[in-house]
Amino acid sequence: MDTEYNHNYLEVDIDANDSVDIFMNIPEPSNDVGLGESSSPSAQEEEDDEVVVVDDPPMRVELRPNEIIEAVDLENVGNIEIIENVENVANIIEVQAINENSQQNAPEVMEVVIPQVEIPQNEDSTASSATSSSAPESEEEKPRKKRKLEIEEPKSLTQESDEPDEGRSCPICMEPWTNSGDHRLCSLACGHLFGHKCVLRWLKQECSAQNRRCPHCNTKANTKDIRMIYTTNLSAVDTIELDRLRNELQTAVARNKSIESEISKSQLRYKIAQDRIKELTQRITDLESERRDIKLEMREMGTGCASRKFHLDRTFEIAKDACCRVLDYNSWYGYLTVSQKSPNTIFPGYGIKKIDTHKYELMQFTVLHSQAIRDMAFHQTQQSLLLSVSFDKTAKLMDIHNNQVVHGFPVESQVWSCCWAGDNSNIFVVGTQKGLITQFDIRQTAGALDTLESPGDRSPIVSLASVPPGSANGVARGGFLASHLNSCYAYEMRNNVYVAKQMLHEGPFTCVRYDSQNHHALISCRPNTRNPQTRHIVFSVEKGTESTVICNTVHTFAAGNTQNILSRPCHINFADDTFVAAHQESNKSVPIWSVATGKEVQSIPASTPVVDLCSFRLQNSVVLGALSANKLRLYNCEQP
Repeated sequence: MDTEYNHNYLEVDIDANDSVDIFMNIPEPSNDVGLGESSSPSAQEEEDDEVVVVDDPPMRVELRPNEIIEAVDLENVGNIEIIENVENVANIIEVQAINENSQQNAPEVMEVVIPQVEIPQNEDSTASSATSSSAPESEEEKPRKKRKLEIEEPKSLTQESDEPDEGRSCPICMEPWTNSGDHRLCSLACGHLFGHKCVLRWLKQECSAQNRRCPHCNTKANTKDIRMIYTTNLSAVDTIELDRLRNELQTAVARNKSIESEISKSQLRYKIAQDRIKELTQRITDLESERRDIKLEMREMGTGCASRKFHLDRTFEIAKDACCRVLDYNSWYGYLTVSQKSPNTIFPGYGIKKIDTHKYELMQFTVLHSQAIRDMAFHQTQQSLLLSVSFDKTAKLMDIHNNQVVHGFPVESQVWSCCWAGDNSNIFVVGTQKGLITQFDIRQTAGALDTLESPGDRSPIVSLASVPPGSANGVARGGFLASHLNSCYAYEMRNNVYVAKQMLHEGPFTCVRYDSQNHHALISCRPNTRNPQTRHIVFSVEKGTESTVICNTVHTFAAGNTQNILSRPCHINFADDTFVAAHQESNKSVPIWSVATGKEVQSIPASTPVVDLCSFRLQNSVVLGALSANKLRLYNCEQP
């Protein structure tokens, strides 16, 4: 478009970045300097023909004398010339928008009217002009250039730093307001901002009901005028997470106090319960003691005393030599079996003799081993199967009904004891002189299954006892008990291997028995330096640690101060009580103790040492068999 120049007017177009392109028609003095360009008239005419239209809305800017105008070369950024000390400029440079409607975004053109200005010459400006005009460029190669006028609005026109609304603090408490919680940002009807907690307290407490006013401008206000502010243009401290954490902390503290209170109450209830348990336990003990005393009184009065006395019924001479060692009873056939030396010199060796308890007569002798038999035990279910072990390093199975040896199992060393495993009727174990336990299976006749070592004790295993499954908490799966000379252990199957758990008793030991009817074990101990008496201890086997079981002692019976023979005691079971019978060397007797009362109820004279004791039921009576080196005595006691 064509442009007319009257009174040295300047047409300005605002570009998209609020820049101003200025094209000026100033009469050329002899030494004038252009605004960042050569003073060549041709260049000036080329620039005068161009008007730039932009899309930004127009703006009115007032320029005052002696202000700085930046002229920016748009094509050569960085080439900025500053015209300073503009003198004799008119009081106002009007920048008028062609379109007066400033609310619309239509493209507009602004016109800047600048009177003729005399620019003083100095050496610096002359040099700059000379430098600027000295660049040799042809009119075809020289690009058309623009001048960008960037006019910064004075800060005082757009910003008022003194306004209180631009603060970040509540004007009442001078603390930062927040965008949540009880101090969140709010306003009154007059528009002033406060923290909600502060302005609410001001209106309700600091002001009377008739004189409620804004604390900032005294405009009438009320609590219903309070409005919450939801804006991002104001600075507010974000306390959402802080408030959440504070609420969680308060909740946790309250919950902690509640838990502490419950713990205190539980501890009090626990203490009361413990006291109650002690009272009831003591009461139970007293009642049991009273019951035992009543039973004793009744027995002493003749109601049961005579019936609980054992009297000698039969005496059998087993052998002329002192060669008898062990005794056992077969309830299925009613046989008593006694180990002895062969009476026939043509067929030497050691075997067993059977005694028919129904007819009270001796039966035939069967040779089993070449050396002395140390132990024997009948099978739990196959009643005709008898296991025997001997110093000849063998374990043999015999059919007691047919008097035939079923199979023999070799052992590495002399065998002292044997028993059937309580958890598996096909397994039996034997204890050797070297302190090892060898495990066999009657279904596998090739040899031993495994050899078990007792930790820390290699003394001979003098006794083994079977423990049925579920009969004791300490050996719940079933297994067996093993007594060395110096220690004793409970064995239970774990991962197909028998694991030893020590029973904490003080030896030396002579025998161990187990009563499956009452779930009580019985162990016999020789005198030692700390305990000068022979002891027969009745105890229950309870669950303990990984390496030990707990032995809860029921009674300990003292049996004199000497014991040279490895004599074996036994349990005697009645319907309402259990007795323990053991040989006492010091007074040559067999005392009988009651497990219920812990008292001795009878003492049977024994002219010869008793090496083994066995009890069994026969019709309406209980029979006690006492085996010495060459004789077997049977004592009978009728049940009430």
